[in-house]
Amino acid sequence: MNVITLKLTEDLNAALNEVSRKRGVSKSAVVREALEQSLRAEGGVVAGAAERWVAQWQGRLRLPTATEARASDPRLAHPLSKHLR
Repeated sequence: MNVITLKLTEDLNAALNEVSRKRGVSKSAVVREALEQSLRAEGGVVAGAAERWVAQWQGRLRLPTATEARASDPRLAHPLSKHLR
């Protein structure tokens, strides 16, 4: 992760400390969550590593139909016909 430094007013720092304490998470975690929410609201793209990995495969993979499976591998025909309707 990258490290940044920012300046907070006393009131904002006190509120951050309070939320952090109540949730039992670090102040960094609270700030990251708030920043992600703000960026999403502004239309910015915020995605974690898992979301980026899934996005690259989205729409590219598909399961074979039972008929296609029978033709390519008869061992798959029964499980596919039984569980994919």
